[in-house]
Amino acid sequence: MDKIEIAKLFKDGPMQTTMRRATFDRLQIRPQVNYRGRTQDEVFFQKQDGAAVEFEVVRRMDFEPEGVFEITSVFTIRRTLNDEFVGQDIDFRELLHSFTATDFNMLCGNVFSSMSLVISQLTQASNGIPMVSPPVYCGIAAKMANAE
Repeated sequence: MDKIEIAKLFKDGPMQTTMRRATFDRLQIRPQVNYRGRTQDEVFFQKQDGAAVEFEVVRRMDFEPEGVFEITSVFTIRRTLNDEFVGQDIDFRELLHSFTATDFNMLCGNVFSSMSLVISQLTQASNGIPMVSPPVYCGIAAKMANAE
């Protein structure tokens, strides 16, 4: 299957977004430890119901080594297919694997901005300093190799 252009796949107009959950766990901070923050975004295909397609968008923020806090924000987005794609056998899971960061931003609209706002509010309420995460798709942070 040729890659489908995201701009042509879905109808223009409002998409339905729903915040499903946000979790915030404050963790211990050890003295004289340098923490490195990580932001990871993932988008998962959930279901297709006729012309409507639903995706789950997950943003995780944590630190290496473990400490400070862990936050997860989860939103669901629902998009409507353009008429020419309704009824076609589209493998959305596979399609997501071919997406670039720009494609994810087009697919998800302003949901990354909403996630950034939620995370800022939670961190501000916790310690008085808001942690502002990027208002765009960040992808998956590289995992550190295990030292042997």
